[in-house]
Amino acid sequence: MVDFTVLAAFVPASLVIILSPGADTFLLLRYAIRGGRSAGFSAMMGILAGLSLISLLLISGIGLLVSQYPLALDVLTLAGIGVLVVLAAISARAALRLLKTVAGAETPTTTDVSPTFTAAEPFRMSLITNVTNPKVLIFYLAFFPQFLGSASSVVWQLSLLSLAFLVVTVVWLVPLVFAASAASAFFQRPKVAIAMEFSVAGVFLLLAVLLALTA
Repeated sequence: MVDFTVLAAFVPASLVIILSPGADTFLLLRYAIRGGRSAGFSAMMGILAGLSLISLLLISGIGLLVSQYPLALDVLTLAGIGVLVVLAAISARAALRLLKTVAGAETPTTTDVSPTFTAAEPFRMSLITNVTNPKVLIFYLAFFPQFLGSASSVVWQLSLLSLAFLVVTVVWLVPLVFAASAASAFFQRPKVAIAMEFSVAGVFLLLAVLLALTA
């Protein structure tokens, strides 16, 4: 029913793609660094939920149907750009708030730079970032069909590939969360936290511009 032999090529290819940094990776790093391990894993679950939703669209055929309508992709692209701009604004606002706090503190080195986001935000924003990125859907549509192999059922083969892709994603993201959360003490320093938030804001703006140019 399914062709497991394609996994020998699919898994390494997936790993190369997953290792390429994107908006979801930067978002996970920000939450893990600023909010610790729990926030990082919450962001990871949001990413996995988004990928699972895209997988369902692929397997059901709805993703292919959507891709055949330029207007639908345009709307999705605009939504993706909007989300990236919002993420940039969130980081920039956090940086400005930290600047104001540090400026008004008697001892800047001991200023409280604890994150202000809610517990649900990492999951929610990671999920939204994934499902509104048209490149993720287009990637699934272009990449997965290359590994149908000799499977007698396209649905089951795509399900197998989607599951394998999620597993590889988890294998990469779990150590990333631990590493980022382990460095959170360093990034809690006021000047470092401010620089990081401004840098993240710049990255999200750059990704928004690139998405607009390559749409």
